[in-house]
Amino acid sequence: MKFLVPVDFTEITNPLLRIVKSFAQAHNGEVDLLHVVSPVLYAPYLESFMISTVDMKLLAEMQERQKEKAKEKLMGLVEFLNPIKSNILVEIGEAAEVILEKEKSYDLIFMGSHKKGLIQRILIGSTTEKVVKYSHKPIFLLKGKEPEGIKKVLIAYDFSEHAKRAMEFGLNLVKPFNPQIFILNVEETIEIPFVVEIKDVLSEKYKEEKLKHLKEVEAKLKKEGFWAEAIMIEGTSPAEGIRKFLQENPHVDLIILGSRGLSGLKRVLIGSTSSELVRSLEIPMLIHRSGE
Repeated sequence: MKFLVPVDFTEITNPLLRIVKSFAQAHNGEVDLLHVVSPVLYAPYLESFMISTVDMKLLAEMQERQKEKAKEKLMGLVEFLNPIKSNILVEIGEAAEVILEKEKSYDLIFMGSHKKGLIQRILIGSTTEKVVKYSHKPIFLLKGKEPEGIKKVLIAYDFSEHAKRAMEFGLNLVKPFNPQIFILNVEETIEIPFVVEIKDVLSEKYKEEKLKHLKEVEAKLKKEGFWAEAIMIEGTSPAEGIRKFLQENPHVDLIILGSRGLSGLKRVLIGSTSSELVRSLEIPMLIHRSGE
């Protein structure tokens, strides 16, 4: 597998690299470390700025020094990753745009998420949130406390094709760690405008069919060598149900989520479970994107 790991040399870098190294060792993976330098040259310049040729040359030299410093720091991270095959990339531009332009060459993107205040998030957004929102590749997002290992994994499962593809990818990724797998389906409490007796019969029949399918998934995973347990709980929404499960089971190391990859307008109109959980949870997540 080939991993893309954007790094910004902040406090999240070392925990992220430890996670990356464990997965790269487990899958004989190759790692590309990417640092994006913000541009110091902006064009076109307004004439009123009176930027001289000498000034522009100094700015260009400053940018080159930033790139060289970044390369030196990345080489130190390469040493940490040894003996894993690692490469360094330094680009100039807006971080999220650069990552999204490069993602097609990789199987998985690893990213760390920083805590930001509400005002800061509104004003400048988050590179991680932008990449999660627009990427077409699976993303491993390190949030909250760094897990000591991948021992317990929660898979959010709603019977859809994108959930099945997320589960398949995620299981392949975590299998070398031999974790306990919890397959969670959230039974949404939606009122159906039927006569009460008919509604109860339909709801119970629907629930029975879902439980049957969940048990089939559980049996399949056990046959493949996993410790697995299928669980169905009620919730007003999938995100609310997942948060409820985590409150009662706080030692989960990773959540695997499937995302439909909604267009911007659809995302605004109907929301996204993965986007909501990225904002509200402090726990590592694997987000697997499927097309609409």
